[in-house]
Amino acid sequence: MKLRFGDYVLEDVYLCASEEQRRESMAFWLEHKAVSDPNERARRSHEVVVMVRNGEGELAGLSTVGLTRVGDGRIFYAYRMFMRPRDRVPYLMWKVTDGSRDLLRNFTHPQGHVAGLLIVTENPKLMRRGMKRDFQRHGYHYQGKTPQGLDVWAVEFGETSGAQAEAATGMGRPQRPGG
Repeated sequence: MKLRFGDYVLEDVYLCASEEQRRESMAFWLEHKAVSDPNERARRSHEVVVMVRNGEGELAGLSTVGLTRVGDGRIFYAYRMFMRPRDRVPYLMWKVTDGSRDLLRNFTHPQGHVAGLLIVTENPKLMRRGMKRDFQRHGYHYQGKTPQGLDVWAVEFGETSGAQAEAATGMGRPQRPGG
């Protein structure tokens, strides 16, 4: 899968990233001080879902997922994303998040059935009222807070997301050119 958003290209590399892509991911996190522990960088390099490149082909961001078991025993993808500060452009975050979610919704994981996607909002800006409305508009359901006070959002893969419902009905926010 390759998606476009303006000058950006989003490439699916989930569980098939090359050694070169993994090294590039680890160097990216180190350069931007996003993941300080070298063992954690190495581990996460195997969890990259989407690599985001700008018009010059530079790595601008990554989404990753790990597997986590929730209280009722089901397994969910635990989603993370890091975008380079200069590439944090309007709506790109949602293109990456929705693209990752849709890819994973249709992915047959070698470890078995995955029930959905969880997002813990580590960035306090994602806990603002407007962002909460955006999470809902994109089909995520508020699950509460972590013990650290971070919001938790989830989408189950058996349900239709808000974005899919909007596309089916022709309703919703107009897309930006190239988006």
